[in-house]
Amino acid sequence: MAERIHVVPDELRRAARVHQDTADQLSTVPAGHAGILASLDSLGPIFGELRDAGRELLDQRRACYEQQAAAHAELASNLRHAADVWEHQDSAAAAELGRIAQDGS
Repeated sequence: MAERIHVVPDELRRAARVHQDTADQLSTVPAGHAGILASLDSLGPIFGELRDAGRELLDQRRACYEQQAAAHAELASNLRHAADVWEHQDSAAAAELGRIAQDGS
């Protein structure tokens, strides 16, 4: 026998909000790189390799945060869509059952 799936659209939407909040937070992190870059730029020529390595790491960090933010935003969108589809299909099924019940009496 197939297992019953119990979906709560409000819980899907709550999870979507959490993921969207996470995406929003992650997307703001690279804004803090300006201070780090300024510090790196203040280093003298002796620290040129360190400055270049620091810039490269900041670029990798920015890309990582952008990727994570995009993944959370996509998940939030998918969860909202799943909740909407579930409610629509549930409503359509209930209407069809109601129609069948009326036709059968």
